[in-house]
Amino acid sequence: MSDEQRAIEAVQSFLTDKTKRILLVKGYDNDAKLRVVLSCLNKTFSKGIIRTSSMSQIPDFINRAFNKMLLPTSIKSTTTYEIGNMIVNINSYASATKQNPKGNDNCFTVFFPVQTVLDDSKRYKKFLEELAQTNSRKVILITTNEWSIDEWDIENHVEKVFFYSIEEDSPQVMRNLRNNGAI
Repeated sequence: MSDEQRAIEAVQSFLTDKTKRILLVKGYDNDAKLRVVLSCLNKTFSKGIIRTSSMSQIPDFINRAFNKMLLPTSIKSTTTYEIGNMIVNINSYASATKQNPKGNDNCFTVFFPVQTVLDDSKRYKKFLEELAQTNSRKVILITTNEWSIDEWDIENHVEKVFFYSIEEDSPQVMRNLRNNGAI
């Protein structure tokens, strides 16, 4: 079984588990993590929220993950966007906005990327408050570069953690990360 197939099974299992609400997805291939999570959500939900720390970069992240233009290069938090069969609202959890959607039982919330708040105590506290106020049925946090953070306890605030391995699917990336001392 490929790394991607294992990731799909893990995310789908989480989505059907009525006892778990918050999933943390870690790993080294940011495009693969985002692609698998959004693809799985597309099979379960028609509406969702993507909370990001970088409104200007999220279209590039999503378009690159799917290798196609799913989002325009410039997006607004007051507009909804189609990604697959889903209608999503994209907004920032890092900047102060008057009204951030909290979600409900009919939608999901994805926080991506989250590593920018994990090593800053003030921002991390605010992020945990945002997470606690999220009412979506399923909440998924996707990290990037988490291996560069020395101390963090986000795993204590989620019900399930999945590490998206790329040992089989991308051995060259793993070699590069090891050779560069990233891991």
